Parts: sequence; structure tokens; C-alpha cells
Amino acid sequence: MQKVKVIFRSDGFILSALLLIIAGLVYLPFLSQIGYFNDDWYLMYAAGAKGPAVFKDIFIIDRPIRALVMIPAYLLFGNNPVLYNLSAWVFRVTSALLFFGFLSTLWTRQTKIVWLIALLHLIYPGFLSQFNGIDYQSQMVSLAVMMLTLVLTVHAYRSKSLPVRLALFILLTMFTAFYLGLVEYFIGMEALKLATILLLVFRDDTGWLARAKRSIAWFSYSLLTVFPFLAWRLFFFESERGATDVNIKMDSILSDPLAALLGWSSTLAGNIADVSFRAWIEPLQRTSPGTTPQQWVVGSVITGLVLVLTWLAIRDQSASDESKTRFDWRIEALWLGIVMLIFGLLPVILVGRYVDFKSFSRYALAPSIGAVLLWPAVLAFIPNRLIGKFITALLIVSSVLTHHGNGLTRAQETETIQNFWWQVSWRIPQMETGTTLVANYPALAEEDYFIWGPANLIYHPESAHKDYAQPAIYAALLNDETIASVQAREPQDFSNRRGIRTYKNYRNILILSQPTSDSCVQVIDGKQVALSAAEDERVKAIAFFSEVEHILTAEPFHAPPAIPFGTEPAHGWCYFYEKASFARQAGDWDTAARLGDEALALGLSAGDAIEWMPFLQAYAMLDDSTRIDEIAAFLSPDLIATRQACQTLTALPLSAGTMNQVGHLFCDR
Repeated sequence: MQKVKVIFRSDGFILSALLLIIAGLVYLPFLSQIGYFNDDWYLMYAAGAKGPAVFKDIFIIDRPIRALVMIPAYLLFGNNPVLYNLSAWVFRVTSALLFFGFLSTLWTRQTKIVWLIALLHLIYPGFLSQFNGIDYQSQMVSLAVMMLTLVLTVHAYRSKSLPVRLALFILLTMFTAFYLGLVEYFIGMEALKLATILLLVFRDDTGWLARAKRSIAWFSYSLLTVFPFLAWRLFFFESERGATDVNIKMDSILSDPLAALLGWSSTLAGNIADVSFRAWIEPLQRTSPGTTPQQWVVGSVITGLVLVLTWLAIRDQSASDESKTRFDWRIEALWLGIVMLIFGLLPVILVGRYVDFKSFSRYALAPSIGAVLLWPAVLAFIPNRLIGKFITALLIVSSVLTHHGNGLTRAQETETIQNFWWQVSWRIPQMETGTTLVANYPALAEEDYFIWGPANLIYHPESAHKDYAQPAIYAALLNDETIASVQAREPQDFSNRRGIRTYKNYRNILILSQPTSDSCVQVIDGKQVALSAAEDERVKAIAFFSEVEHILTAEPFHAPPAIPFGTEPAHGWCYFYEKASFARQAGDWDTAARLGDEALALGLSAGDAIEWMPFLQAYAMLDDSTRIDEIAAFLSPDLIATRQACQTLTALPLSAGTMNQVGHLFCDR
């Protein structure tokens, strides 16, 4: 028993295995339920339409080396988001294991402390894009390769063999150019390498002059490893994207250097606080709303397991370890942490970006290494070890619950998006080429390809042009600019985003709207507008411009592909509503009425009163007074829907008896 205990305490393999287990508990529970997000839509559309070689065109404008990651990734994983997320998880775990190895070479007697630092890096809560595995595949690969360069740097410094050092420097140069080519704002990591070299140099017993010479020599060697990338980026590569164009940023800085300096200082101070402190508070607050008590129980159980595994890993850490080395690891960790915090943030801040846990959490990933170095070092200075352990436990609890909530939120968003497009597929058999969609979307739509991406994957997965990626269906965001353009009847607007050409046309719009989470997807017909009482004011402003003529009713229906839209949902109320809406458009009143009878027989009811309209119209056209009375009872609490029923029904060629009934039930109010 004692022998097993000793092995457990000292075996780095066991500690590495614990990191792997914890990573699985934190990141894997929802992995199979998470689909496409944000840029994933256009990336997977383009690759499916034109093949993986299209990634060369997509990334050539700012980060061409990313094609070296995405092309083989697509060849391996195809369009399956689960495999990309699993791959991103593997690289995240790899980076933590390499970080553990790097720190272990610095503080050989502080195995449990460096394990804890590696754990905090692994589960750092300020990076919320881990589940965006397609678009962030390159970031995860870059992070892992960067950690590898840290390990190689220490080995190069300590090697006594000139050939070995030369080989390591060649590898360092190649790997550095590769990881920076993937994510150029990770260049702050090079400061951590230089700080590590300085730390190692000043551990030597030689005099100050010898240390200074050695520092200069090794600084020069380290700079040489990054020089090829810098030379290429600054003098040869011309970025076509303003956010990554160094010359554009430098021109704006030189125009008012004092204002730039003050702005940098303020942003840097705020971002240091974000990365070091608020990362354990704000992301948890963002991912907690909507979590049910049952889901909190599951998250709490996972958190408890992680705490138990952490206790097993670090329970033997004792104060006596600190006296076994000539150098205080706490001071060294503080030094490295501060350097990494500052220089991890500066490359981001200097180009006008900042850490934001809502949209730009990716910028917290590199400087987070500084934060996780600082926390254990600062806590180790507290005389009362119980306080340090309590705060460490809080950090872990916050991290695990944040990622659990983040995974749950992403899974729920995936289901919401999938349900939206399944409903669209029930309602619309085919869309006319050149249609421009405007959507009141259940998820945040920041770019037009959040809409045209899924639409084309369902209806037109092939490119509309043989030489480049061109969707057949376009989209315009639901915003003030689009409203003004639609109302002004502006012509088509050409866009070339990363080689993908679109031609949205404000004169050919079709509006899709899901006003509330209880609503079905409603296709707005500008010729007989029926809007939910909860409808967005922006939709109301352009509803009369929506043209259902872009729906090709004679074409066969298209079932969304299982990847990325999942299996077909159960046929609840929204299925019957969508099919009845289609029947109404086709003038098939018998089918619409039959669908209404089936829905009522199943005890189904509308979550949004306006969704009774196609059934009500069908029953009115068929003079079914009993059903009209029945639906009137459902509509009566909603005055807006009732008034619209009056307007819509009185415009139909109804019999005199039905018209009188309609007037009494819907118009005389």
C-alpha cells in the first residue's frame, strides 16, 4: 500500500492522466450535441461546395497558413462538427500537458504546484470558444505548438551538445513561424520565452558580467527564431483585412501617438483585470441563465468530481518543498506571470482589439497563461494555507461550472437553430435562386452567412458558379441599414468575403421570423400580412416587401442533412402549422383544414395566436362554422391577432353566412 502511495505521489504519468480525466469531465459532456456556430457556416458551405482546397482562398487574405490546418482537418473530419470539437479538445489537452512539462523543467521539486497551474490553464474560464471547434481549430493547434516551443526552448538552453542545440533552434524557428502564422496575436508568447531564458540565466552561479553576456546571446538566439515570421509578416505579406493589416494600424497610431498611448494604457489595465479576476466571474454569470435545477445538479456533481481529483493530485504539497531549492518558485512564477499578462495582451491592444467575454474571449487565451501563473504564486504567500486552498477551490468551481454552462448553452443554441431550419424545411420545399432572406433569428446573427449558410446547405449546397464559391441564396441582416435599403428598393449589393461571392438584393426579399421561443417559424407574406403581437418592430417595418413568390411550391421538399441539422424533430404543433401555411399558399384549403383537424385531435395548440390563421382561413373557406367558433375562442385573448383575423378573412370570397360569423366573432370588437 505504501509503495502504491509513493508511486501515486511521484509519478508524472498519473498526474497527466488526471489532467486528461478532468478535461473529459469539463469539456466532453455536451460535445456530441454541439453543431455549427458563426464562421463555421460559411467555412463548411464553401468546403462542401468547392472542396477543401477552397481554404487556400479563404485564408489567403490574412492567415494563409491556416489552410495547412483546415485542409487536412476537412479531409479527416469532413463536415462533422463533433470530430472538429473533439480534435480541438485533444489539442487543448495537449497544450496543458506540454505546459505541465515545461513548468516541471523549471520547478522540478514543485510537481504538485505546477500540476495545479497546468490545471488552471486547462480549465481557464475566460475562453468560451472551445466548443467552436471548426473555426477555432487553428487556435487550438497554435496553442499546442506554442507550448511545445516553450519546452524546446528550455531543452535548447540546457543542452551541452552543439548539434542538438542547432537542431532544436531549427525546430524552434519552424514551429514558431507555424504557430504565429496561425494566430499572429499569440506573438506575446515570445516574451514568455525570453523571460524564461532570463530566469534560467540568472539562476547560474556565474558573475553578473557573464550572466549579462549569456542573456544577450540567448536573447539574440530567441529573436532569430521569430525573425523569419516577422520579416515575412512585416515586409512581404500584404493583408487584405484591416483587422490584421499592420500598416493600417501603424498609420492610425502615428497620427496621434499620445492618444494611442493613453488608450493602450487604459485598455491594458482593464484587460489585465478582466483576464486575472473577472474571468472567474463574468463568464459564469453569462452562462448561468436558463440552467434548470437538474442541470445545476449535474454540473455540481462534475465539479465535485474535479475537486476530488484535484485534491488527490495536490494533497501532498507541503511547505517543506520550498526550502529544497535555492530559488523561490513563487517569485519566479510572479515574474513570468506578469510578463505574460502584459505581453500577451499588448499585441491585441496595439491593433485596437480588447478582451470581451461576450464576443472576443479568444483574446484572453494567451494572457490567461500569466493569470494562472499568478494565482498559485500569490496564494502561496498567504500564511494560512486553508485560505489559499479555499480560494483555489473557488477558482476551480467557477471554471468547471462556467464550462458546463457554456457547453449546455451551446447545445441548446444548436437545438434551437436546428429546429428553426427544420421548420423552414417543412414550410418551404425549395427557394428560388437569388432569393435574399431576412430573418428574425432565434440566435444572435452577427453576419449574413449565419442565415444564408444553413439555407444553402439545405436547398442549394452546390456553388452557383463553377470557378468559385457562390451561394444561390443570400441574406441581409435584420438591422436599420437593411430596413432603409429595402424601403428604398435598392438593387443588389455585391460582396466578396474571403473569396465567397454574394449578391444580396433588397428587391427580392423573403422574411422568416420566429418572434418568441414559443413561436414557430413564420414566413411573412407581403400580400396578406399576419404578424405576431410579439413581432419585432423591424420586421413590421418591411413586412409588406416580403415576397412568398420566391418559394417554389411545385418543387419537392428538401430534408435538411443530418449533419449539421440533426434528426427530424417530433411532429408537434409547428409541423402542422408549417404544412398548413404551405397549403394556404398553394390554395389547398382541404389539406390545411385536415391538418387543423389532426392537430386539434392530438390536443395541440399554438404558442403564438397568429399561428391559428392558416387553419382559420381554411375553415372559413370551407364554411366550417364549428371550427371557426373553436379557433375564435383561442384568438379572443389576443386583440392584435383578432383584428388581423378580421382583416384577412373579410378579404376572402366567403359565403354570406360565414362572413356574418366572421364579422361577429372578429370584427365587432
